[in-house]
Amino acid sequence: MKRKTIRLAGMLLAVALLAGQAAPGALAATKGQLQQNVEDAQNAYDQAQQDLENQQQAVDNAQGQVDAIQGQIDSVQGQMNQVYDNLQQIGAQLAAAQQAQAQAEADLEAKQAEYDQTWQDTKGMMRALQKMHDGGSIALLSQATNLYELLSFSNVMGEVNDKCQSMLDELEQQASELDAQRQQAADAASQLAAAQEALQQQQDQLTTLQGQLSEAYQAADATLSSEQADLQAQQELTEAAKKKLDEAEAQLDAYVTSQNNQYTTPSIHCSLDFRCPLDSYSSITTQFGGSDPWGRGHNGTDFAAAGGTPIYAAADGVVSVATSHYSYGNYVQISHGTADDGKTYATLYAHMSRYVVSVGQTVTKGQVIGYVGNTGEVYGKYGGYHLHLELRVNGVRTNPLSYIPH
Repeated sequence: MKRKTIRLAGMLLAVALLAGQAAPGALAATKGQLQQNVEDAQNAYDQAQQDLENQQQAVDNAQGQVDAIQGQIDSVQGQMNQVYDNLQQIGAQLAAAQQAQAQAEADLEAKQAEYDQTWQDTKGMMRALQKMHDGGSIALLSQATNLYELLSFSNVMGEVNDKCQSMLDELEQQASELDAQRQQAADAASQLAAAQEALQQQQDQLTTLQGQLSEAYQAADATLSSEQADLQAQQELTEAAKKKLDEAEAQLDAYVTSQNNQYTTPSIHCSLDFRCPLDSYSSITTQFGGSDPWGRGHNGTDFAAAGGTPIYAAADGVVSVATSHYSYGNYVQISHGTADDGKTYATLYAHMSRYVVSVGQTVTKGQVIGYVGNTGEVYGKYGGYHLHLELRVNGVRTNPLSYIPH
């Protein structure tokens, strides 16, 4: 029974070996198709993302137009409020000026009547004096008994004449002042009426402008609503494209994991004695789990370094992947086997200018496997030259800096 079990195990091993020999061509085809799927999905997602950004810009422009028109409406309303207040103020001033004009005209008319009456009284007095001069005054003068009486009568006659003239002069002066007041009130009323008419015209113009702005606002608001609806639709399209990209990347990632498992054999033991894959670098530009420019979580750690800087294997292992990828560019994955904790470990080195190892090749810790480049999706100043380093524990991406010194 034991021999049958051993024989069966041997047969299964032989089948596995045959499968392993037949697999590379099929796996290569699968890898190429999966990478093409990812690239197509990435292109579709990038286009959807660009369309989303364009649509967001359209929404922002429409919102800006709405806000600008609303600002104009608010400004016009403020001007209308000011014009209304000015109209109220000028209306009150005009009413006061018209009242003052009417009062001045009434006072002038009364003063004219008083002047006319005084003038008539004066003329009557003058006629009486004239009669006295013609006869009556001689009789009065002949009755004077002394010089004093004679002079007194003459003085009285002069005083009466002077008094009458003084009264007429004063009335004429008062009438002149009242006429000036009337004219001043009339001028003020005329100016206020002109200002009132100008304000009324301004109010009419503002009312017309307000109506035009209201129509423009309604049109802009309708455009904004349409653009927002298009944005919502584009967001759904972008989310769908992102989902397809995630699915394609997951399938490719599963392939990479399967490749790693293929070269993870019991004979390969991982000591967890890792080294930094670079002897020198300028800085760590992106940490594991950080956000990249595309808003995705970063799956590794980026070391900025000069182009052509040698990249070393972080530990002993077998090269499970050495190829090109639209995002990783030229990259290499090394399977380091199983550690004493029962977990498998693998490292991935991306964006190489070139790699100098091949799939299935055994490498040792510190061996040159490639050189720093900027292939694939890279960004940043100085051409984006850097090493993107990933660590996979049991096929799951883990923070490399938790295990690898830096």
